[in-house]
Amino acid sequence: MAQLTPITHQTLGERLRNGAVKFYFRKTNGDLRIALGTKDLTRIPSTGQPKGGAAPVGVTTFYDLEKSAWRSVSHTQEIWID
Repeated sequence: MAQLTPITHQTLGERLRNGAVKFYFRKTNGDLRIALGTKDLTRIPSTGQPKGGAAPVGVTTFYDLEKSAWRSVSHTQEIWID
């Protein structure tokens, strides 16, 4: 992972709001997960649009463009981009 650059959850959240972001994180089982996500509502299909309510505390949520579902990354997990 020498080519990957660590970023903060705050920075990831800002980038997700502005478009699609490819990022990496370690799942709880130790596997490296590559995600392509967004929070840009123009990129999320109508069936996946948020229904309101508060986001869970302690996680960064994103719409997974490859799995067509909402996912989250715990704030205790490190995240990287290339």
